[in-house]
Amino acid sequence: MEPESFLELYGAKDFDLGINVKEGLVDLALKQRNNACTFLVESGEFFRCTVNDFKPGVCKSYPFQVKDGKLIQMDHKLCPVDWDTTEFEKMMMTHLKKDEDEWKFYHDLVLEWNKKYWLKKPLSEFLRFMLDKVALSLKYELK
Repeated sequence: MEPESFLELYGAKDFDLGINVKEGLVDLALKQRNNACTFLVESGEFFRCTVNDFKPGVCKSYPFQVKDGKLIQMDHKLCPVDWDTTEFEKMMMTHLKKDEDEWKFYHDLVLEWNKKYWLKKPLSEFLRFMLDKVALSLKYELK
């Protein structure tokens, strides 16, 4: 599956976090379908994620987030249950820490790209650069 099939481009709001490509300063986001992630499919009364081989940490943590150092359930959710967060805190904090690590990895990757290629290459090359970096990091994780 090509990244362009599930990613959308937005004009970057933050110069320091935007991706500098030939097309301009952009941010990436997952495409939405029916006000939800494009990878969610309705299954009866529930929604199921179809990205299980490589699910981002933020998806694994859903519908929880950390706010002011405390685990909370997100306000806007497709999850039909109000969870007792005290029961899930230890388990979810592990996922949320991974979310932080993934965001830092992505942020560092964007900074590296912007420093090296500053408006010289198209978005398709940024996506290849990103996928290569992810593959390399996974290779080192497995060792």
